[in-house]
Amino acid sequence: MPSRTGTPRETAQSDTNTPSPLAPPTTVKSPNTATPPNTKLLRATPEEIAEAKAAEAYWTPERIANAVPADLGKGAADEGGSATSTPPTLGKLMRAASAYDSRGVATAGVFLINDDDNPQADPGARDQFCSASSVSSPTKSLIITAAHCLNDNDRFKSLAFAPGWKPDPNKQGRGVAPYGIFPIKSGKIWIDGRYLALGTLKADDLDFAILRSGPNAKGQFLENATGMGNQLTTLHSSQLAQRNVTLIGFPGASKAPLVCPSTNTKAFDDRFLEIACDGFAPGVSGGPFLRNFDGKRGDIIGVIGGYKTGGSKDDVSYSSQFDADVVRLYNQAVNDYPPDTPTSIEGMGDAELWRHAVGAASGTFHTESQKVGDSDMIVTWTDGEVTLYPGDQNQGFYTGCKAGQPCETQLAKPNDMWSKYADVITAGDYTGSNAYDLLVKWVDGEVTLYRDIDQNTKLPTSLDQHPANEIKIAAGGSIWKYAKGIATGKYGGNVWPDDLIVRWDDGEVTKYLNVDGAGFHAEAQLLAKNQFWADHADLITGGDFDGSTTSDSDYDLFVKWSDGELTVYQDVGSRGLAGESMLEDANDTWTHARVVAAGEFGANDWEDDLFVRWSDGEVSLYGNTQADTLGREYMLVPPPAAGLAAGAARRSADPCARVCGPELYRRRTL
Repeated sequence: MPSRTGTPRETAQSDTNTPSPLAPPTTVKSPNTATPPNTKLLRATPEEIAEAKAAEAYWTPERIANAVPADLGKGAADEGGSATSTPPTLGKLMRAASAYDSRGVATAGVFLINDDDNPQADPGARDQFCSASSVSSPTKSLIITAAHCLNDNDRFKSLAFAPGWKPDPNKQGRGVAPYGIFPIKSGKIWIDGRYLALGTLKADDLDFAILRSGPNAKGQFLENATGMGNQLTTLHSSQLAQRNVTLIGFPGASKAPLVCPSTNTKAFDDRFLEIACDGFAPGVSGGPFLRNFDGKRGDIIGVIGGYKTGGSKDDVSYSSQFDADVVRLYNQAVNDYPPDTPTSIEGMGDAELWRHAVGAASGTFHTESQKVGDSDMIVTWTDGEVTLYPGDQNQGFYTGCKAGQPCETQLAKPNDMWSKYADVITAGDYTGSNAYDLLVKWVDGEVTLYRDIDQNTKLPTSLDQHPANEIKIAAGGSIWKYAKGIATGKYGGNVWPDDLIVRWDDGEVTKYLNVDGAGFHAEAQLLAKNQFWADHADLITGGDFDGSTTSDSDYDLFVKWSDGELTVYQDVGSRGLAGESMLEDANDTWTHARVVAAGEFGANDWEDDLFVRWSDGEVSLYGNTQADTLGREYMLVPPPAAGLAAGAARRSADPCARVCGPELYRRRTL
């Protein structure tokens, strides 16, 4: 995926509230609205009060005490930093500027999250929390936190804010919410669309989210209960060094407010605030940077997040720069405009283009990727073109050809040979070098290896071309014309990804070990022919979803079924098809998946990132998918504009008659 022209804010629409380099920090004024809110007319409805009572009943002090931080990365590099980090010791606090405030802070509190889409530990199984603060507005109801605490704007339930949260003096380890619990209103989460599409690394300078709360159980709106919120204030990149800044967050199990008073920030990378305050361990993400804090409120110039989602050490924290981008979200929230939807990634093309992607195979192809062992993607198209997309190690791909980046490469120009005859593609290191090879099963049963694919490879485009790296391992007319799905992985042979799982047209499933230039070896039947797999096993791909580290030969098999169910068979090399776990029960959405491929597209060392091309051309990548839990979805190509409004129904018919590859490709009628 190409680098942006500058940072996301430089590609945003201009905003007159952006200060000049020499201007003072800008206090954000409430926008003009068609009907300016009259705070005297703010009245809680019976429905809102009922929602608040339900939130209060759910978020009991015991439940809040047991919630775990959603920001597992914050402070991870420090010894002992974890999701269960405890508050700093008294000795450590005496050496640092930070201290717990047992009185609480009216405008800061814990942001409570249930049904989180976080693919990390305990996904959705435990209640989670971050830090947050109130923002002054005509609505009296706005809250700001870090976008990475949410990762999405529509997949949560029981979100709530507990301002002023403080320890309960009568119950150790418990707290009290002196102003009550304020539920977040459904659909009222504003996150920049570029952050939703690009993720926590590429859009780390957009790591903020604004939310609108409902009233508490007493019918009080947020600022009516706590007093005026913090004043949203923007900074130019030349103004990131600020004095008299207080940092507040809620680290560790006790969730007491940790306050680092009257210190200074400095610029980091010209787009982040950096502050040195001790003890800001997991749980603090979204906590406010408050300039001129008076003990209750101040000018909010940042929230913990941004660079490395707030920092990998608990004694240094970061914030994305508050500029025109945060003002735009604030204006959306005040005016109750629809939240952003994920925006397309530069260079990936649109959904209409990707409806014509009919096959994909992951592997370490590009020479830059070979240095680190991460995955790239080869895509085949309906017109016969074959394209190599280098992986960017951040759940995406480089496209185009930008200076200092690996280039998207055309391996074969549009041609009839690939368009008409290429049936199934997959990739592995079959010939034992550092580069991956491409395996192609043609419609007549011929199987060909193209050895050591990289950005300099030119694949043949006509039947009379036979490049030096071409190896035929099965002749035309062979039994392989009945192979309907092929998944490469490490399934019990050697340390190379050169083993195959094959799903045949009669439902039989077989395994081949140590496939190489001499052909297929050590065939073993995993499942006898059967109608169920024949009729319903739509897509298969191989990956390491259970994250096993005990063996190099323990890949898993991912299966997408015709009813949308997703299944992972763990450790096929040692367990065959006995280790079944369900990722998703039958559902309509996944019936529209047309192309899947697993690879190592993110930061860890496992092939657990799942690439999906949907029927309407949308392209997603589910990063860090586990054997029983889909990972966080990164939208690489958004659905067509009409599809955005249509919701789940947007996944409509495409050039494939039913299902296309990678690893199960059925002939289509165009």
